[in-house]
Order: sequence, then structure tokens, then C-alpha cells
Amino acid sequence: MSNETKTKFEEIKNLSDKYLLNTYNRYPVAFGYGVGEMIFDQDNKGYIDFLAGIAVSNLGHGEADLIEAMRNQMDKILHSSNLYYSEEQAKLAEVIIENSIPGKVFLCNSGTEANEAAFKLMRRHGVKKNIDKPVILALHSSFHGRTLSAMTMTGNESVRSGFGELASDVYFVEANNEDSLIQAFDQYGESIAGIIMELIIGEGGVVPLTQSFVNLARKLTEETDSLLIFDEIQTGMGRTGKMFCFEHYGMYPDAFTLAKALGSGFPIGALVVAKEYESVLERGMHGSTFGGNHLACVAAYETFKIILSRNLLDHVSTISEQMFARLKTMMESTGKIKQVRGRGLHIGVELYSESRPVVEECLKRGLVVNSTAGNVIRIIPPLILSIEKATEGLDILESVLKDMK
Repeated sequence: MSNETKTKFEEIKNLSDKYLLNTYNRYPVAFGYGVGEMIFDQDNKGYIDFLAGIAVSNLGHGEADLIEAMRNQMDKILHSSNLYYSEEQAKLAEVIIENSIPGKVFLCNSGTEANEAAFKLMRRHGVKKNIDKPVILALHSSFHGRTLSAMTMTGNESVRSGFGELASDVYFVEANNEDSLIQAFDQYGESIAGIIMELIIGEGGVVPLTQSFVNLARKLTEETDSLLIFDEIQTGMGRTGKMFCFEHYGMYPDAFTLAKALGSGFPIGALVVAKEYESVLERGMHGSTFGGNHLACVAAYETFKIILSRNLLDHVSTISEQMFARLKTMMESTGKIKQVRGRGLHIGVELYSESRPVVEECLKRGLVVNSTAGNVIRIIPPLILSIEKATEGLDILESVLKDMK
């Protein structure tokens, strides 16, 4: 790092430390720009991006068609409000529904807002069933956001603790534990308004839900007329080799949430509600000032167009197969890997030791990966990742693991 650049980075760091709330444990780098599956720091050092802004930049960096579409919209109008109709909203809602489930869409700004809307949908469904205290079920180790209701549904105690009493009547089930699921439905029965689950638990260590567990959840919710809601905030928009992860399970949810890669980096979220339940939230019951503004909707619509027109879903499946094969050979070559799991380009590499030191060393060597659940390396690269960059990135990871004591 040159003295001039070091001064620039130190200035960024000092300004951040002085003026930003200290709510993040940041790594010592500031990125300035990206190209494709590469991201560059203030010294123009390139890094292979195996993080995609935490499953956000699915189209990589600097996607020309996306930039052109957003630039054209910026010349027209950014915001008018939900007091009026919007062509961009209507076109986005259509493409979401045409590629997912029959129903309708509520647009917002983020994943946590989408899950807040899902919380209200479940609560309202329970109230309409005349349930005195509607119960919501969620999974241990899950993550659904940091606003009050989303945090209440999050099964990670470190996220929930320190804020006093949270929303009431939310209870947790062990992921992939069918006895735990049955017990919860036996205990709360007709009081259950819904259950929300990530089909791949992300922050909790990249743990895919089993087919039988999800099948059982579907069966129990149908028997109790409660809602089955999937959090597709990380797994949606092609991340697993399907547009939405629930397609792998051969079933429709009653609702699902989207954000992160929906806008390819521009903030937007969505709650998608199946036709049977589209009237649960009535006029005036929910809203969002910025939700579905013109520019956000153009970004999301163009993201759909690019994914669908370029065979990116097939590409994800091909690259995924090659990466999983390589990672499994690394289990033997390094002796540091306990398990490799996930689906598509949502990959978890569980280590026998803590993962953050590995992430820090990878960063020094030009690879951006993520540490989660204490001992898991999370690999969530852009969907456009080439086999060359995939191999190069895994070479770096393997060298770091071999060198770690």
C-alpha cells in the first residue's frame, strides 16, 4: 500500500471511526470499484469476490445493461410515492409473479422490511381466524433481520439479546428436527398463524433444510390453516441454480420474502403473497414511503431480465458442481475442513477451527470470503463467476488453509 493510498485509507477509516456508529466489526480495507467478479481497493489492488456484498451483487460489478437502465430512469423520475400508480412497479410485480407463484407483491426497501411485512401478514391471518394470541414459529439459528419483529423471529440469540422484551408469542423449532416441529404444532395447535424459515440457513452456518422437514412443515401448516413462509432474501434471484430456492423442493409457499440481489445492489425488498392470502393485508394496513420507487423497480426488473436472458441459472449449476468437487478434494488435501454443504453458489465450508482468521488471511492474498457461525467460511460469489476465477479463488483458499496452524 503506497503512502498516498495509505493516507487515503487512513482518512476513510478515521472519518468512519469519528462519525459512524460502531456497530460493525470491519475488515481493514475500503473498496472503490468493481469489474465483473473482481473488486478493487483504494490502491487498485484486485480481489476475487466470493461474497457479492453478502449475496447482493449477483450480476457482479459494473453490469452495463443494468447501469444503462438505471441511468435512463434517473433522467425521468426517481420517486413519486405510493399515492399514485407506477408503470415500473406494475412491470416488476408482473415479472416476479410470472416467475414464482400466482399472487400479488408488496414492495419495500430491504430484507428486514420484507420480513416485517411477513410478520404482519401472519399476525393478521391469525387475527382474522379469531385467534386471541396468534403464534408464529421460526427456526433456531435463523436470521430474518434487525428490526423488532424481524429480530424476534431470528433464532440467533446474539442478535436478539440486549434490547429488553421483544414481540410476544414467537417460538422456535430446531431446523431439520421433525420431532421438534411436530411438538411445536402439537403444543400450539390452532393458535399457530404461520411459520417462517430460510430454506438454507445462512448466518447460522449455511445449513440446507431437508426435503422431508419442509414437506412436514407444508403438511402441518395445511392441517392448521397456518401460513408457510419462506425467507428467500439470500437464496432468491438465482443463488441456488433456480430463480427461487423453493423450486428445488417442488412446492409453493403461502408467501415468501425477497431483497438483497433483487435490485443487484440497489435497495429494494418484496413480500410475495399467494393468491389465496392476497386479501389478508387490507388497504391502509401496511405501507412504505420509498417502497417500490421508480428507480428501485427498474433495477430489479432489469436484474430479472438479465438472469433470464443469459442462462445464468444453468451457469450457476455448472460452476457449483465444479466448486463443490474441488472443495471436497480440499478436505483431504488440507485436513482443515469438517464439512462442505449448501446448494448452487450458496456454499458453507465448515472448519475444525475458527473461520475469521482464515477470512482475514484470504483478504490479504486477494480473496473476499465471509465468516459466519464461528467456524464456517461462506462462499457466495456473483452468479457470473467464471471457472477461471473460481479456480483461482479456491487456490487462494486452499493455500491459506494449508498454511494455517
